[in-house]
Amino acid sequence: MKQKMVFSFVCLLTLLITIFGLTLNQTGGLLQTSTFLGALLIIISFIFLYKNRAFLQFTPLFWVLTLIVSFILQFAFFDNLQIAKKDIVSIAFYFFSRTIFTLILNLCIQILAKRSSNFKYQYKNNKLPTFVITLAIFLGCCVYWFGFYPAAMSPDSLAQWKQAHTGEFNDWHPIMVTWILMLIIQLWDSPGAIVLFQILVVSLIYLYTFNFFIKKQIHPILLSFFTLIILTFPPFLVFSVIIWKDILYSSFMLFFTVNIAQVYFSKGSWLKSKKNIFIMFLSAFGVAFFRHNGFPVFVLTFLIMAFVFRKNWKIILSILLIIFVAQKIITGPVFAKLDVAPSDPNEALAIPTQQIANIIVSNGKLSAEERDYFNKVFPIPQWKEKYNPYTNDPIKFSWDSYDRNFIFKDIKLYFKNYLSIVIKNPRLATEALLRQTSLVWQVTPFEPHYVVTYITGIHAHNEFGLKNKVISPVLTEKTNQYLKASTDFPFKWIWKPAFYHCIILIFSLMLLVRKGFSSLVILLPWALNTLSVLVALPAQDFRYLLASVFISLFTIALPFVEEKQGERIENTDK
Repeated sequence: MKQKMVFSFVCLLTLLITIFGLTLNQTGGLLQTSTFLGALLIIISFIFLYKNRAFLQFTPLFWVLTLIVSFILQFAFFDNLQIAKKDIVSIAFYFFSRTIFTLILNLCIQILAKRSSNFKYQYKNNKLPTFVITLAIFLGCCVYWFGFYPAAMSPDSLAQWKQAHTGEFNDWHPIMVTWILMLIIQLWDSPGAIVLFQILVVSLIYLYTFNFFIKKQIHPILLSFFTLIILTFPPFLVFSVIIWKDILYSSFMLFFTVNIAQVYFSKGSWLKSKKNIFIMFLSAFGVAFFRHNGFPVFVLTFLIMAFVFRKNWKIILSILLIIFVAQKIITGPVFAKLDVAPSDPNEALAIPTQQIANIIVSNGKLSAEERDYFNKVFPIPQWKEKYNPYTNDPIKFSWDSYDRNFIFKDIKLYFKNYLSIVIKNPRLATEALLRQTSLVWQVTPFEPHYVVTYITGIHAHNEFGLKNKVISPVLTEKTNQYLKASTDFPFKWIWKPAFYHCIILIFSLMLLVRKGFSSLVILLPWALNTLSVLVALPAQDFRYLLASVFISLFTIALPFVEEKQGERIENTDK
């Protein structure tokens, strides 16, 4: 009776906090439909939690992580900056109530995960379902290919195409990807050859992933669901026909993640095979060399893996050493020999640039010396004219007036002035940060906003005379219509990387509940990749976080992977 009274009191208190908190950023107050729905969900959730209170026993670490994830999840649906105009107590209470609301719902999900079985299924023939799924994915890619033949290419794509043909390299694009392009065009000098290669890579990595699912006895209903999502959600396949480095990199991120899962669920024995060591090396090599931020992702992941899988530390560190040395040789003497032009170091200053611009545009607090300094970097009228809250491209590509040489002549002075005005203008700096990084964390965006989703054609008037060829007008028209429909309400959330991040976070908690804390090492590449994009995001390009799309479905399946006797390392209940 006492326990029931405590539950009722906590439920009532949470209900009041949630209702009051949700109304702080609404014009309709208590009369909002969302307020009634929120209250109803709280009541239903507490009834469920009370009936399943025996399953509410978790470790302190789980509670901390669940609270953090709940805050991130509610923040992903924060879409109104009006709350920023209120006092600090109201702002804190607003986010506190939203976090508590999300925490309650999250606990219900995790209890369901704790109670559920693995839904395992013993396949009589492993090869047939894998073949059918892979063929369907390959044909799905081909639909986009024939619809937009021979490829889709942006100015970025054309720049790398030029490097592959002239041998005049620039580190703006990873040289390893350029070398692959050079090899392919020796066989068939057409963008279509690159697209065919990308389709094969994507299909083969999906083949490898689904083969893992089937060997781990993931139920065919779940596999059918995954296949349906891949075939119907454009972000999973349409990028295979766009010539960007992000496609190969994202595919290899999935490949790499699957291999870490192989190591985890075998307690390291998977690495005893020379073939598997090579497979791990290949996936790690792709992550390290196919995009610049991939190298630190690879290094940090392998260092942590060496600790988690201590019995296999020699193999893990050997792979790390080989790739590390290879990267230093390539970026050192090989770059010097090939006269590779360095990439623009200003790429790392995207977020500071946006914060400075917002402070200047909003007439924030600057001393005369600071204003004079930033006027030398970029004329004050230009700051105000060129500032776009979601991309720093208009500023950084103002080659005639944006003085990057002045910045890097004394980078310490740049950061001294930058930090000074950020401290003086915390609200404006935070607002600029939130808008610039919204691609990573926000499902429901501020208005106005934009996201670069996909392209379907070759950039017009290019120096190579490359053009699209219409194979079937009907196919091209219908494919374009389908893609356009996917960007409209209510489907437009599939073009928000943060949506996939929310899925990964929810199922990573489920993985923690069912398999133990050390299982989270599987998702380490995703976490590091997302953080690396967050700290230096130049624009709202969906492709920067394409890896999250590929990894999201894999994460959904992970908590239900069948373990052999003795495979489990730990459990959060212990």
